[in-house]
Amino acid sequence: MNESEIKYLIALTQVEGVGPIVAKELLAFFGSAEALFNEDPRILSSLRKYGKKLAQAIQCRSVVDCAEKELDYMAKEGISPLAITDDRYPHNLKNCTDAPIVLFVKGNGKLNEHKSISIVGTRDATNYGREYTEFLIKELSRLDVAVHSGLAYGIDIAAHKAAIKHNVPTYCTLAHGFDRIYPKRHKSIANRILEQGGWISEFISGTIPLRENFPKRNRIVAGLSDATIVIESASRGGSLITANLANSYSRDVFALPGRRNDEKSAGCNFLIKSSRAHLMESPEDVLQLMGWEKSKPKVRQASLFSDLSIFEERVIKLLKNNSTVTIDEVATKLELPMSKVSTDLLMMEFNGLVRQLPGKNYELQ
Repeated sequence: MNESEIKYLIALTQVEGVGPIVAKELLAFFGSAEALFNEDPRILSSLRKYGKKLAQAIQCRSVVDCAEKELDYMAKEGISPLAITDDRYPHNLKNCTDAPIVLFVKGNGKLNEHKSISIVGTRDATNYGREYTEFLIKELSRLDVAVHSGLAYGIDIAAHKAAIKHNVPTYCTLAHGFDRIYPKRHKSIANRILEQGGWISEFISGTIPLRENFPKRNRIVAGLSDATIVIESASRGGSLITANLANSYSRDVFALPGRRNDEKSAGCNFLIKSSRAHLMESPEDVLQLMGWEKSKPKVRQASLFSDLSIFEERVIKLLKNNSTVTIDEVATKLELPMSKVSTDLLMMEFNGLVRQLPGKNYELQ
């Protein structure tokens, strides 16, 4: 993707009130972020819900100036911006409805080359939780598995340290920009992570770790992985949020059981009891349920064309009979409203099923 489109995508993320879902709707409607920012403000103002804010943001150009500065900063710091249409964008995360339209990555950025797990848990971890975390990662180190977590105190940092110790690729997802590390105490570990994994964030530089950023961070941790593993958790907290998000993305969740009266295991026991997580007594439970013991390298093309929606099947059939079709032809032949067709075609493009050509024509990828 060219630098101009990346600039406008970053600018779009900075428009107040435009989150990932709305951003994707706008991209589907206008075809690209650059086209959106070059649209007549009067047309933008007429859009339902977010039109006036969008028009004002584009007219003052402050978000575009911000994006230009961010691109300069990223070039100096070796940070890669990954658009959701980029092949390097994490495939697992791309399939989540609220995935960021731009993801910032520092490090090796090889986010699609491994099986992946997220390990989360309480900040106030016990020796039992930390020791089990290392045991689990040591057992998984013989497989091609990457470990994701959030660099927080407790189980998160135990997971990163164990991954480094056993030479397992590990990635920390941050709730702020790359110009700082939170908590500061973990700066040295964060730098070690860059040697065999990387940093991930949806936040531009200058973003501080505000409380509301952590649930956003958690959704990325859950979305990046094939499975989320909760080691220790109280009855409330960020780990349960991450587990629930993983469930909403139809990902497997595992929880380590604890004693009945142990508050730090109350959340894990609840997840298991309510069938929100598989019981994990040993690493073999993860391997067996995930089918990783005898697994073969994933073939992306096969996974893309399995479990298609009815709309996707109809569009693919249409494109097999015609080398290209316009968005208007899709809407007419499938007898569907343009708004739905635009959004669904964009998701097919994100998932690598179709490719958009000039003039809003589409062909099979």
